[in-house]
Amino acid sequence: MASLAELARARTALDERAVDHLQRLVGAWALLADLSFADLLVYAPCTPVGPAADGPGSGETGPAVGAPAAAGGFIVLAHIRCTTGPTVYPIDPIGARADPETAPLLDLAMTGRTLGRHTVARPDRRPAGVGGDDVVTEQAPPPGLDSHLIVDCVPVRVSGEVVAVLTSQSGLAPIGHFNPLAATYRALYDRFTLMIADGCFPYDRFEQIGEFREPRVGDGVMVVDREGRVEYLSPNATSALNRLGVIGAVTGRRLDDVGLDGTVIRRSFARRRSTVSELEQGPHLCVVVRSYPLVEGDRVTGSVALLRDISELRHRDQLLMSKDATIQEIHHRVKNNLQTVGSLLRLQARRLASAEARAAVEQSVRRISSIALVHECLALDPSPAVDFDTIVSSLVQMVEEGFTTPERPVRLRVAGAIGEAPGELAMPLAVVLTELVQNAFDHGSPAGGEITLRFSRSAGALEMQVIDGGPGVVDGFSLDRDAGLGLTIVRTFVVKEMRGRIGIRAASDEPPRGTVVDVSVPVASAG
Repeated sequence: MASLAELARARTALDERAVDHLQRLVGAWALLADLSFADLLVYAPCTPVGPAADGPGSGETGPAVGAPAAAGGFIVLAHIRCTTGPTVYPIDPIGARADPETAPLLDLAMTGRTLGRHTVARPDRRPAGVGGDDVVTEQAPPPGLDSHLIVDCVPVRVSGEVVAVLTSQSGLAPIGHFNPLAATYRALYDRFTLMIADGCFPYDRFEQIGEFREPRVGDGVMVVDREGRVEYLSPNATSALNRLGVIGAVTGRRLDDVGLDGTVIRRSFARRRSTVSELEQGPHLCVVVRSYPLVEGDRVTGSVALLRDISELRHRDQLLMSKDATIQEIHHRVKNNLQTVGSLLRLQARRLASAEARAAVEQSVRRISSIALVHECLALDPSPAVDFDTIVSSLVQMVEEGFTTPERPVRLRVAGAIGEAPGELAMPLAVVLTELVQNAFDHGSPAGGEITLRFSRSAGALEMQVIDGGPGVVDGFSLDRDAGLGLTIVRTFVVKEMRGRIGIRAASDEPPRGTVVDVSVPVASAG
């Protein structure tokens, strides 16, 4: 399905200023849909295709914005269903043209008139044969749907110019008792439509709080007058205030008068935009309040505030923060324990008489240190992914300090980057890198030589190369048959643990041939 901007650019003559205004309207109209108990649709004049106003052969032309659009008709750019009542559009009408019953109302609204409610026939109830089709397929409407809709149209004005029409469409209401809540909500919707027709809504910007905390009409509605006194509280809003410890009558009083912080209301009045704040009562109770100022002409006449009790969400956030802190502490302690083990092994290595035994212990120390580096990164950042490039820098420094001597200076050069890697891959990948670099020092790097580490990230894989300038692998070398302990560890981690691939080949056909070790590890989140 095409976005509003894509449809507007392809099918209308709206400029970027108008498209931006409509996008902001669509970003804020969930409130309007719930207050109206109806589906909301944004219509814009279509660009006529083919013979239009200029007669045959004139090609594609666009009507002037604000003029009657009988030549091109209207197209639906956006649609939203309310959460307070049934929908009249089970299938999204976005991209469809306005039906003949609604189009005359849209033409009138484009002249700047805010139209009252009109009753029109449902498009799916029109008599068979309308439109001149040779074949007509009759389809029974869903049960419970009336044959007519209640439609009202509101001109959407930008900088004094009408660019589109907002309509609310709902089914005929059954005869029943007067509902004061529904009447109040509908009156509030009417006040917002006047702001839309005057170009005062949507606001230039909203204060943000996060979509999972955003209150909606069903969570609770509070209406305040221009002095900040409460005029109306829905039952859910009353319950939210009760949870904050507000007992007794609130109507006619300000939030500050009942022991709550009314800054969010005053800030929305002063800034003339939607503001949001959290009212807290102790460490466990929290209610989000979002205030929408009501503007008439040059003055603010009141506000609609939505209230949502997010105490349970706050409790979950606290649990997650506690869990993250616990995980970080575990990684920190594991890192410390590994460093302690490494220190003990170094002490033991100093007491060994055999050079071969000392080398084996030192190799074990480097393996343990590489694992400790990953735990250190995870201890600093609780996210499930780690910056592997930071680990590479630390590993390079550790290996150079352990191998490079004045008699045998070898330089490590790093090219490319991997970025973030999942924690479950970072650990074995660090061990693999340490083993390959250590193997290159032992078998492939002449004095004064260079070892190159190349990293890259492709769609679905992490790639790593270790290149040395030594004599190269012997002809017929096989990982299964000829690998020592280090390469055996590498092969086990890459193939069995990470489900990747490893290959060893000569870097050149001419001596010194050098060696290239290619490692590729699949990763779902690569990109």
